[in-house]
This record gives sequence, structure tokens and C-alpha cells, in this order.
Amino acid sequence: MKNNIDFVLKKLNKNKLVVNIFSAFIFKGLGIILSFLSVPITLKYLGNEFYGLWILILSITSWIYTFDIGIGNGLKNKIAEGIAKNDNLEIKENIAAGYFGVIGIALIFFIFSFIVLSMINTSKLLNINFLTNLELTNILLINIFFVCLNFVFSLCNNIFYGSQKSYLASLNAILSQFFNIVFLILLIKIEKTSIVMLSIFYGLSVLLSHCILTLMYFSKNSNINFNLKDIHLNKVKKLLHTGGNIFIVQICGLIIFSTDNFIISYFLGMDKVAEYNIVNKLFGIPILILTLVLAPIWPAITKSYYEKDRKWIENLVKKMKKLFILMTVICVGLIFVGKKFIQIWTLDKVNPNFALILTCGIATILTGYSSIYSTPLFAIKTDVKLVWLSIFQAIMNIILSYVFIKFLRLGSTGVILATCFCMATNIFILPRWLNNRLKNIIL
Repeated sequence: MKNNIDFVLKKLNKNKLVVNIFSAFIFKGLGIILSFLSVPITLKYLGNEFYGLWILILSITSWIYTFDIGIGNGLKNKIAEGIAKNDNLEIKENIAAGYFGVIGIALIFFIFSFIVLSMINTSKLLNINFLTNLELTNILLINIFFVCLNFVFSLCNNIFYGSQKSYLASLNAILSQFFNIVFLILLIKIEKTSIVMLSIFYGLSVLLSHCILTLMYFSKNSNINFNLKDIHLNKVKKLLHTGGNIFIVQICGLIIFSTDNFIISYFLGMDKVAEYNIVNKLFGIPILILTLVLAPIWPAITKSYYEKDRKWIENLVKKMKKLFILMTVICVGLIFVGKKFIQIWTLDKVNPNFALILTCGIATILTGYSSIYSTPLFAIKTDVKLVWLSIFQAIMNIILSYVFIKFLRLGSTGVILATCFCMATNIFILPRWLNNRLKNIIL
């Protein structure tokens, strides 16, 4: 009888995962279309130089989203654990602790940013000569304000993932992109080029989407609605303990990928930032496909880990490897058609060289391979060895980028090549670490 019940529960778990992945593909497919539509519209509104600045601002402010010091990922894992144990009170208290923690972080970060930006010359630091220091500082503060606000409300995505309703996170992205395009069209019609107005409306589009889906989720899950009395500081500490190592790894990943825009801007100029970003956006397609599958898999693996279902996790990893092969084929195709596609897509405003496209393709393949193994490692428990590996890669990426640009004169291609060298170490290390971790599951 018990075996029959276990079989039914596993079947339901598998079906939920399939529904999440299928729904996410549909929503994300629409998101890709909206994302690609927004690029020429934004380019038309801002022009190449201001578009490069806009991308740089987004890459800088996006750092804030990872500065939850592990609360978001800790909450994701704790919700999945609570579902496995059927403990709604635990889920409710962890959600309350999560919001309490990120509100505190957002307030501290905004105050800190305000003080720092008032003390430094931002236009000189970012090598911007078409805006005064005051203008650039105000633009950055507006963006940081909205990012801090959305940093709090974006916790809903971790709740969606932990609840194995990842399709809501994909829907969230679509809504924000849709609102952004609507606001962009309005700006083109009623306002001359203004990166200030774009910053405000972009922030509002993301905030509006978060609010709509958060209200919708909690109205349908009233059993986990929380209030102030559900906040316990010890729960915040547990979330930090669960997600702390993941946070460090993510920060290192952010350094590897997001510093590319800063390095290119400083050494090569804003036009090269726009070129690099467009190519990077193209290769975001296969990564997006992989992410659609991996996002709902994370909490499912966490749940299976606490249920001691090693076989299910091992079979899932095998299927993920097949998906990686498909992603590699897509990357190879994009390498050969990428140049022509980008010329058509940007109306001949961006014309990248083949070397940049090739290295971006290789970096994408290496990133995909790493994700196949890092996702289960994050879902189970992040080993301190993974933290030290990530720190080493982040440091080496900056050093190699500098060497390839300054001494070998490889330009933007050198920055991506540095990323490839750093990510290549994962090929030999991550599979072995995951196998060792799975062997430790006591059946």
C-alpha cells in the first residue's frame, strides 16, 4: 500500500514539473519576442551612445538583485522543504522572514548608494563625456531607487519557484516587458530622448508586474498569508545559512559576466558595449531555454533530496545532459547565422565581427554545461569547495580580461575569451562533485 502511495506521489511530482516546464516555455517564448522587439524600439529612442549607457546602467543596478545575501535562494529551498514536510506554518514564517530581511537590505543599500554617489565623480569613473556628473548621478539614483523597490517585491519569484509554480515567474517577466514596451512607445510619441524618463517608466513597469502577481498568488494561497507576528529573527538566520554559500557563488558569477560591460566601457567605449550586449542578447536564447527547464527543476530536486529519492535525481541529470546537447546545436547554428541576423535585427546599426560571435557562442556552451551540474548542487546543498572555485574564477576573469585587452589587443573578444578560460575549469570539477554528493544520500 505504501509503495503504491509513493508511486502516485512521484507521478504527481513529475507531472507538476512537466506542467511547469511546458508553461514556462510558452510564457518565455512570448517573453523572447517582447525582449527582441524592445531592442530596436529602445535603440530608436536613445540612439547607440545612450543605448550603451542604458545597458551599462542596467548591468550595474542588476547587481543589487543578488545582494539579498542568500535570503531569496534560502527561501526557495525552505519552501520546497516545507512542501515536502507538509508544514504550512514553517512556509509562512519563512516567507515573512524573507520579506523582513530584504526590506532591511534594500533600505541599507539605497542609503549607502546615495552617500557613495554623492562623493564620487561617476562620469569620470564610467568614462562618460556626454553627460555631466550631476546628470549621471541623478540617473543612477533614480534607477537604484526603483531597483531597491523591485528588489523587495521580486522576492515573489523565489516564492513561485519554491512552490513549484515557476511559470508565474516567467509570466512576471512577460508582464514587465509588455508594460515596458507600452511605456517606450508612449515616450517615443510624447517625449524627446530622455534616459531619465526611460528609467522611471522602466522601473514602474517591473514594479507593476510584481504587484499584480504577488496579490494574485497570495489571494489563491491564503493558508500561507503572513503578518508581523510571523516574523522571527531566527528564521532570517536560517535563510541566510541555507542560501549564504549560493549567494557568494552568484556574486562571483555576476563578477564574471556583469563586469564585462564595465571593462569594455572603460577600455573600449560605449559603442563597443552596445555591440557586445547585442551579441550577448542573441546567445541568451539557448541559455534562456536551459533556464526554463532548470528553474522548476531546482525546487523539485530539493524536495526529492529530503524524500531521499536519489534515483529520481540521477535520472533527471541524465535528461538534463540531453538538453545540453540540444542547446549546443542551437549555439553552433547561431554562431554561423548570428552576424547576418544581428544586422537585420538592429537595422544595420550593429555589425559585430565573427570572432566576437564565436567566443560568445563558446562561452554560452560552457555556461550551459556548468548549469547542468551547479543547479543540483545548489538545490541539495552548496559545498564550500564550489564557493572557493567561484571566487577563483571571478578573480581570474578580471585579470585575464585586462591582459587580453591591454596587452594582446583582442578588444571585446578578449573579454569573452577570459570568461571561456574561467568557465572551462567546470568541465572537470563539477560532475565529480555532484556524483560524490548524490552518493551520500542514504536511501
